[in-house]
Amino acid sequence: MSSMTPARAALWAGAAVTGTMASIAALLGGLLGGPGDAAIAMLSAGCCTALGFFLNRRRYITSYVEVRQAAHDRGYAEGLSHALLHGLVQYEAAVFPASPNGVTTEEQAARRARAYRVAAEEAVPENIRRLAAGALAALDHSDRERARHAMQELALATQRLGRARP
Repeated sequence: MSSMTPARAALWAGAAVTGTMASIAALLGGLLGGPGDAAIAMLSAGCCTALGFFLNRRRYITSYVEVRQAAHDRGYAEGLSHALLHGLVQYEAAVFPASPNGVTTEEQAARRARAYRVAAEEAVPENIRRLAAGALAALDHSDRERARHAMQELALATQRLGRARP
């Protein structure tokens, strides 16, 4: 099955609304006047609705593309925020290892570089980037309490970002 293109979405929406309007007009025409009036009402409502969709097709497609792009951008930003949180958790585990010989300095440097690289992405929301900067600063200074607090704030902000749907 092929993907839903804006033109196909406009066609399906137009067909659905046209069919619905024609059915409602046929029912009302049949109730109020009989079978002849039902046919006339159905044809006129169907033709008018189809004509309206045909004339506004370009506007509908543009709106569809804009909404689709906005949803993509929101999802991309949310995914980057989760990747940033994951990178910071990995860096935190390297800064404060569970065992004395748990992480090499090279591995810690690699985790730090990854966390900074994801934090520098332009698509990361500004509030998440600001919280990540605070967490990175705390981790760079090996301040366990400040890092824990900053990581909690970042995790909560990332969770709220996932719940916020305009």
